[in-house]
Amino acid sequence: MSKIQSINHIRKEIKKLNKNIDLRIIKGLPYKAEARRHKFLASQFYGFYGMRKVGWFKRAMHVLASFTL
Repeated sequence: MSKIQSINHIRKEIKKLNKNIDLRIIKGLPYKAEARRHKFLASQFYGFYGMRKVGWFKRAMHVLASFTL
């Protein structure tokens, strides 16, 4: 499987998993296993792009810095 095919497959699986998690939240059911799978797939997705997962605070500081410069 090529890199692009892998990325597309992971992206589709994440979308499907997000819908499943949303439904479980609405129904009030636990979604721990799905959340764990989502976290794994997200790490695989970011790994293909060579990106690190950056927290919201660091992203906010980058946005603030871009406005002040």
